[in-house]
Amino acid sequence: HHVRSDDGPSHLRAHRTEEDDDGADDDDGVGSGSPLSNPEIARYSRHLVLSDVGMSGQRSLRDASVLVIGAGGLGSPCLLYLAAAGVGRLGIVDADTVDESNLQRQIIHGTSTVGASKCESARARIADVNPHVRVRTYEEEFTSATALRILGDGFEDGKRWDAVVDGSDNFPTKYLINDACDLTGVPWVYSAILAFEGQLSTFNHPPGIGPTYRDMMPTPPPPGDVPSCAEGGVLGVLPGTMGCLQATEVIKIVLGKDEGLLRGRVLVYDAMTMKFGEVGLVRSEDREEVTGLIDYQGFCAGHVAKKADADSATEKPAGAGPEGGGGRTMDEAETASPIGGTDGGDGDDGDAPSFRAVEPAECLAKLADGWTPWVLDVRLQTENDIVALPFTDRVSPHRTVVPSDVPKSGDVLVYCKAGVRGRKACDRLIELGIEPERLYNLEGGIMRWQKDLDQSMPRY
Repeated sequence: HHVRSDDGPSHLRAHRTEEDDDGADDDDGVGSGSPLSNPEIARYSRHLVLSDVGMSGQRSLRDASVLVIGAGGLGSPCLLYLAAAGVGRLGIVDADTVDESNLQRQIIHGTSTVGASKCESARARIADVNPHVRVRTYEEEFTSATALRILGDGFEDGKRWDAVVDGSDNFPTKYLINDACDLTGVPWVYSAILAFEGQLSTFNHPPGIGPTYRDMMPTPPPPGDVPSCAEGGVLGVLPGTMGCLQATEVIKIVLGKDEGLLRGRVLVYDAMTMKFGEVGLVRSEDREEVTGLIDYQGFCAGHVAKKADADSATEKPAGAGPEGGGGRTMDEAETASPIGGTDGGDGDDGDAPSFRAVEPAECLAKLADGWTPWVLDVRLQTENDIVALPFTDRVSPHRTVVPSDVPKSGDVLVYCKAGVRGRKACDRLIELGIEPERLYNLEGGIMRWQKDLDQSMPRY
């Protein structure tokens, strides 16, 4: 993993390790109780005239340490406004790089940083927004193996995290954040977004007393029940709204404005109708105590959760899809692991017949040799409108695909965006009576086809 910390613009600083930061507070004048400098007073003047902030409140913001998990749709606006507000120490956890598809909503990044580390892109932007803010980056996945180290370290020795911001988009990571914050005694601000709707709450505040994510979601929904943003889409401005609300909650936590916090309440926002609502939430007295981190991927897939430790926990991201690895993004992993059948019959039941996997190059070669499968696109029609294999026969979303969508005989080539929904569609068709040997799932979906065979096709 890569851990960096700095207190200046990226083009002027030398990379520094956590050991290099000893005594940094003395160098930059940031320290508990030290007065605001004249440039800081000028910058934060609109805060300083607020009776609920003032000079002491602004010093509290400057001396605070906040960890943001994910520099994506939610993390982007939250980081920008926390930096602008003068939160003096920001931590960022993200192992991903900036992709062009991120720019519709991830406003901390720009065209000039496409392909760059999200952590470094965010660091440079924060330095431009407010050079008084110090940034520590974790270019690694937030997993059961890394979570307690990251949270336990604090920004630096003696500077524990005052709050954590959830910028993830999947259930395993949210359960992991919840349990890690429970174990380390840190409050965290949750948000979830999809399409035109968002939710927000502040959990574990005060630590060990306030309701947590497990009070709202005692058990995860069935795998695949809730579409991801990559599958269901998201209005670009929605994470901006929710991320700004998360920043507001963090600022109130730091300022000690507990009375108006969203603890014991879940805020629900519908951007289409422009309405806010609330749902009450209480801490369950019967909820099992969190005593350690578990296998969150398995937990959310419906498997028996096993406790993870430093030796057994893998570096696989808590919310990674089956493609895993470096291509995964905390903001928009396509969906969870496949359910049931897998390629080549390697599922939970080793003897269960299953569909076949076919790579794009192999598929093209078979087609050139005269293979004539029925071609089924199991994405949404809106996705098919963006880009499709020209020989597609039918579009039927994977959640509702039925045997009547395919002929009664002959091979069927199933494809989606990245291969995950195609697997689920094959599983569903097998469960509904289609012979497994007839089904072929295009590995990597149409995006792999575009990458390997036809780069003239658009990516999305």
